[in-house]
Amino acid sequence: MKYEIRTLSDFVRGQRSDYYVESKNGKEAIFDKNGRMVSPEWFDEISSDGLLYKQSKYYLARKNGKWAIFDIKGNQITPQWFDYIRKDGLVKGESNLYIAKKDDKNAIFDINGNQITKDWYDDISVEGLVKGQSPYYIVRKNGQSAIFDKDGNQITPEGLSAIYTTGLVKGQSKYYIAVKDGKEAVFDINGNQISNLYDLIELDGLVKGQSDCYVVKKDDKWAIFDVNGYKITPGWFDKIFLDGLVRGESDYYIACDGDTCAVYHRYGQKVSDNISREDLKGVKKITFNENLGVAEIEKYGEPVMSIEFKPFSLNREEIIDYTKLLNI
Repeated sequence: MKYEIRTLSDFVRGQRSDYYVESKNGKEAIFDKNGRMVSPEWFDEISSDGLLYKQSKYYLARKNGKWAIFDIKGNQITPQWFDYIRKDGLVKGESNLYIAKKDDKNAIFDINGNQITKDWYDDISVEGLVKGQSPYYIVRKNGQSAIFDKDGNQITPEGLSAIYTTGLVKGQSKYYIAVKDGKEAVFDINGNQISNLYDLIELDGLVKGQSDCYVVKKDDKWAIFDVNGYKITPGWFDKIFLDGLVRGESDYYIACDGDTCAVYHRYGQKVSDNISREDLKGVKKITFNENLGVAEIEKYGEPVMSIEFKPFSLNREEIIDYTKLLNI
């Protein structure tokens, strides 16, 4: 009988795969480059992730509507056949863990078939523990979200309706943003809420581990706060560009009030002449050269525009006065 050969990964990251899938009478099996069958039997479906993409020595197979993980020797890794198994983690070579679904609930298992989560949840994020990014993962149950560590301990307070994976879970910082009472706030690894509740909080800055600052939105206005809760901006602006201070690239940033923008220092001082907001449309990147006192504005399809500003510095007495002001 003539087989229909499907080479699912002829080229993988510039290298030719050592394995391929053959289809026969609606069934699939894995063969190596020498034509030896390496799967233990013919399955209804075999996922191309994992072994076929040279990500790991594991692959997913479906049989009678259920899924299981097998290794290159044909051993079944999963303790049972599940309704669904995520490719992230073990199969993709990111960790020794995987998320399995049964009866519309999800749990994390390790390579030895041990259940890592103490319960089954409505949903579990693949970001974090399963992808090997951190010891943490996010779960959802009964409309609420929580972060657990690898030992099954909940580290978040109750009452969070959503949690962003950026930050703590992805291993970028010890902070994360969560939704509470319909508003967003920044929390630390110990579950402490370190910001007030706002309409929106940008992910760049503190949460991504780029700086000690974060940008918040309240009543359609924006401001910058530091990790201690001090408002850095001299007021609330219509727009704040994230390049510079917020992304940890400089002590300067550009903010706009109405149609007018300017360069500001992190201590709140305006250090440039007014800039038309119209001139800052389509900005791709802002780079601050503090030595030259120049902000280079890179825009899509246009020449680089330069804005001069006066580099700001404090003498010792002014630094002491500013510190006292912050502690009021």
